[in-house]
Amino acid sequence: MSTLRLEYLADHVPHLPQLAKWHHAEFGYLNPANAVERYVERLKASLRKSDLPTTFIALRDDKLLGSASLVRQTITHQHLSPWLSSVYVDPAHRGSGIASALVGRVERAAAEMGSEKIYLFTPSSEKMCAGLGWTLIEYSSHHGLKIAIMSKVLTR
Repeated sequence: MSTLRLEYLADHVPHLPQLAKWHHAEFGYLNPANAVERYVERLKASLRKSDLPTTFIALRDDKLLGSASLVRQTITHQHLSPWLSSVYVDPAHRGSGIASALVGRVERAAAEMGSEKIYLFTPSSEKMCAGLGWTLIEYSSHHGLKIAIMSKVLTR
């Protein structure tokens, strides 16, 4: 089996349309008014390598397996920054450590950009994030959905 690679979406722009479709299907319920085009716009804005927002993708050979982003703000707690966002792995490849690898890559990028702490929110992956060293700050609500707000202190 070939090696998993974590690379900037900026270096693999042809994967952007597929990623936008995945993000819309997976996360669209958080902002139902957003069409696929909104996810395309967001991903285009993240075609950076040394500033926010930025997106990493997981590849095996040239097959897109997933993604994770580092963003300045998200839909909640506007006073906190930066955020791990949009962690997604193709369902056929879940359970093989790809999400954990993507999270670790985003954490490293945040530390390299000078952040001492990083944040995330999750309606469903609190246990997995806790296992990766993330700490619960509080529970909140978004459109009636219970979400966990978590943080992690970064090391350089």
